[in-house]
Order: sequence, then C-alpha cells, then structure tokens
Amino acid sequence: MKKTLLALSVIAASAAQATPFTGNDAKSNAMGNTGVASAALSSVHSFNPALLSALGRESSFAMTLPSFRFSIDDSDGVITSGKAFTDEGGTIDQFETIDADAFSVAVFGDVDAGIDSMEDVLTNIGTDVTDLNTAINNVNADIDDDGQLNDSAGSGDNLGDLNSASTSLNTNTGTLDDKTSTANSEAVNLDRVVQSTKTDFQSFDEKAFSLGLGADFISVSLPRDGYSFGLNISNNTTVGAKVFLNNNDFNEIDLLLDDLTALTNQSTELSGSMVDLSGANQAITDHIGNLPDPNDYPGGQADADYQNDLQAWGDQLDTLYTNLDTAQQDVNTEQDALVNYNGTYYSNGEVDAPALENFESELEIIGASVTEFGVTIARDFEYMGESFSAGVTPKLVSLNIFEKRFTIEEAEDEFGDTATLIEENSTNVITANVDVGVAKNWPDVLNGQVRGGLVIKDLIPQTFETTSGADVSIGPKMRVGGAHMTRWTTLAADLDITENQPLKYGVPTRYLGLGAEFNAYNWFKLRGGYRNNLSVEDSHVVSAGFGFTPWGVGLDLTGWFKPKSFDDWDEVIQDAGMVAQFSMEF
Repeated sequence: MKKTLLALSVIAASAAQATPFTGNDAKSNAMGNTGVASAALSSVHSFNPALLSALGRESSFAMTLPSFRFSIDDSDGVITSGKAFTDEGGTIDQFETIDADAFSVAVFGDVDAGIDSMEDVLTNIGTDVTDLNTAINNVNADIDDDGQLNDSAGSGDNLGDLNSASTSLNTNTGTLDDKTSTANSEAVNLDRVVQSTKTDFQSFDEKAFSLGLGADFISVSLPRDGYSFGLNISNNTTVGAKVFLNNNDFNEIDLLLDDLTALTNQSTELSGSMVDLSGANQAITDHIGNLPDPNDYPGGQADADYQNDLQAWGDQLDTLYTNLDTAQQDVNTEQDALVNYNGTYYSNGEVDAPALENFESELEIIGASVTEFGVTIARDFEYMGESFSAGVTPKLVSLNIFEKRFTIEEAEDEFGDTATLIEENSTNVITANVDVGVAKNWPDVLNGQVRGGLVIKDLIPQTFETTSGADVSIGPKMRVGGAHMTRWTTLAADLDITENQPLKYGVPTRYLGLGAEFNAYNWFKLRGGYRNNLSVEDSHVVSAGFGFTPWGVGLDLTGWFKPKSFDDWDEVIQDAGMVAQFSMEF
C-alpha cells in the first residue's frame, strides 16, 4: 500500500488545494487570499512575519481568539456525478418510469383481472386463422359448386363466416401488438436505466473530494519600537476520499444488460412480425370488400365475366390466406422466443437482480492534521538610506497523517474499531521549521501608502518517511505581494513565485490573488476578492466578507465560491468555504 501521502498538502493547510498560503483569517480569505503586504495585524504570522513591524504603531495589541475556517474542494466534480442520480430526468427519475407489473401482465397476463397472456392471445390468433381457412375453403367450394356465394351445398353463410373470422383476427392481432409494444417499451426502459446507473457509478472513478477545517486558536501580535513580537497556535485538518472502481465489479451488471438487450431485440422482432401479420389480415379484409357484385354485370350471376372475376377473387383470397398463415407462423416463432427467453438474470418474465458482492473496487481515505506553534519576531532596518522591515517565525510543527485504502467489501470490518484503524495507519511527526519575510513601505503615493512584501515559508527543506514507506518532502514556498492603503480603502495583490506541487490529490497551484477593502472608521469593513490558479484552467474563485468591529472588538465573516450560475450549484461549491473570526485590536 505504498502510496504517495497527503503530507505536503497538510503543510499547505489544504490537501486538495495544495497551497501553503491559505490562512484561517477572515480578511485574507475575503480579499482573494492576499496578505503578504496587506494582512491584518493579528494574522501576520500566516502571511509575512515582517508585517508585524511594517504595519506601524497605530495599534499596540491585536488578538484573534479564535478564527474558524471551513472549506470544500470538489474540483473533480464528485457532487456533479452524484447529481446525475437525483436531477430531474436522472437515474432515480428513470427508475420511476419502469413499470415491471405492466411488463409482466403484457407477457403473462393476469388471471384475476381476466387479462389473457401473450400465449393465450396467440392461441386465439391461431384459431382465427384456422376459421379463416375454413371460411375461405367454403367460399372457394361455393364458387366451384354453383358460381354463387349463398347458402347452397351446406356451405353455411360463407361470406359471414369469413368476415367474422377476419374481425376476430383483427381484434386479437391488435391485442397482441399492444402487449408486444408494452413489453418492448418496458424492456427498453430497463435497459436504459441499468446502463445509466452503470455510467453514473463509473463517473465516480478516481475522483477526489475533501473537506477542510482550520483554526487559529490564538494569535497575538505586539508591535513595539525596536523588536515586535507575536505568538500563533493554529491547526489545519483535511479529510479526503477517493474511489477506485474495478471493472470486474460491473461484470454482473453487464450480464444483466446483455439479458435486457437480448430481450429488447426479441420484443422488437415480435413487433415486426405483428406488423406483417396485421398487414396480411388487412389485405384479406380489404379483399373481402372487393367481392364481385353480380348486379354490376349485364348477365348477373350467369355472366361469364362475373364467373371469371369471382374465380380470380377466390384464387386471390387463397393466396392471401397463405400469406396470413406464413405471417402467423412467424409471430408464433417470435412470441415463443420472447415468452421462453431465459438469460443469466432474466427468466420467466422476471428480472432476478444480481447479488452485488465481493466488490474489488477500493475506497481511499486520507486524513491530515498539522498543528503549528510559532513565535514571530520582527523589526525595522535601514540599509543604504532605505528603511524596510524584516521578520522571522520559527515554529514547532506537529504532523498527523492518516491513510487507508481498502475494498468496499472490507469497509464494515475496517471501521469496526475506528481508534485502532487510525492508530495503525497514521504517521506522526514533530519537526521544526521557519518562515522569513521582508516588507517595505512607500508613503505619499497616490494619496495613500504603498507596501510591498516577500515571504518564504518552510525555509528548511525536509523529507519524512511515512508508515507506508513513502517519502514526503517539504520545500520552500515563495510569494510576493503589494498593497495600496488609504484611510478608507485597501487594494492588494499577491502572486506565488513557486509552483506548489500537489501530493495525493489536487493539481499544481500557483495563485494570483486580488482584493479590496472598504474601512469605515474601523467599525465596519466591507471586502471582496478574486483568486485564480495560474497552473490550471477554470480555477476562478470570488470571495466576499465583512467585519463589524466597533471599538476594535467584533466579528468578521467571509465566504468564497466559484463564479458559476447558481442553477449549477454543484459547480459553485467545487471550491468554496467560509470563515468566522472573533478578534480585537487596540
């Protein structure tokens, strides 16, 4: 089970996003994940330690207690795949279109309701064809006897018998055609729904879904002349899952589909034969309507032309009967094939659903948690007449990584003892690392102040070995940022210099973030932002938030999502989340 783990993305604070620069504070998340030059005083630890000094002395104390961040990453479209089952016209709706009782009644009848089976109706059709043959023979004999169609020679009411047999045949062929159409329609429905279900399940293959929960339990900033100090304790936890489908698990469904396909084809064959039978009977019916009338001939029944036409009419009737008999035999053959069809899971008109067991498909679950304890130190420097700020955050990092891949068949047993499962499949590492950053202010620019910043997080490269034997490496990540500030507004932009490679799930990330804030006397703050992953296509995210902080104490709320139509809500939340933060600043 040597699989690449989620550890790097744990360091990045989100397994699927694979970005090391996502903080847990409300301001940066509302402003497009910017903060290298614009983070709030209480959140500088997550973005740029130099800001602890560069932000100036307007405040002497800032604290977050606490800040909570919840996120969803469904970049692979797991929820979209699930919607295929529940959307209007989806698989569940399609199941409701199946009328198994209608199929059974059509093929096997309903004794209690007095509805004949296909076999009974076909027997009636056979009787009708026999009666037609008798009537046709009598008509021909009558013609041979005296050249007239009447009650002579004990033939009975030959023409009446012929019409009666034809009418009965029309009725029974119509009934059989209705039954065949119903059987064919329901077989098509079954085939479509089973195929749709299989396709829907296959759409989940190797798609990952993850949830993230982050928290700044305590974050304290103490700007001072000379050295400024700060303290931060945070945690980021991510749980992800991925399904690996095995095509062997669909073998039984494929066999059922084969049965339904064969059944549908057989129903179609029967329907075609019914069309031929109905056509043959209609030809006889039409022919009966064209019986020569002796009143149309000068000599009446004794007229030679009448006798010849009557004889030709009888001969044609005999030919049409032969065609009818052939069509009836074809119907008999196709109907027997349908009624007696037995496949792997279809027999006697019923579908015996396959027992879906012994699954070989696998489910992989990954949980990752990183807790950081960091102390930030920053101060102002001057070099060659230029002043700037520099800061450093040495930190103690606790990594806890869980991974397990097992077959769906094993799921119940695996989760029987959750504590043991986690313990046996977890990697726990305690290590140290450091973040460094610089920032510089340019006053009096465009009626405000401009600030630039550069930060390198996880400066010390490290490699760990997990319990599964995989190597996990942590490397430096660099980001630059800039901001323009006035008394009322802040505009910010951040850009990842390094491309951050994904580990278990996700895609490479190189974020560009843009953000804006309107600040009304530090009582009310309105924020908006945009973030794009330059390493992949269609990775646009918009964000918004507000803060209500009268007297420097209050609540900030933030949310973000993909800018899609809200009718396609599953796409909107493919990259989404929210932050709630309680803070104070004096």
